Amino acid sequence: MFNNDLWGLQAADLAAFLVTGQDIDSSMAAEIWFSFATGKPVIAVTASERRFRNLFAEGMFAYKVKTVQEIRLAISLVDSSVRNP
Repeated sequence: MFNNDLWGLQAADLAAFLVTGQDIDSSMAAEIWFSFATGKPVIAVTASERRFRNLFAEGMFAYKVKTVQEIRLAISLVDSSVRNP
């Protein structure tokens, strides 16, 4: 599981996480940190009005989105920044 997860994170251009609960579990926090530390834009899909308790993890989010349209926009912004640095 670890190797597959690590390979997927390394191969990705960005990382998106569903963060709708009151807190982020330790596995997701590790994936968020790894993505951020390796320069991948991190998109947080909130889908709720709750605020995160893990403000450190929240600081790593390049984008916080709630709708499919916002997800598409965030991905297009990442895509255009990769093509036009």
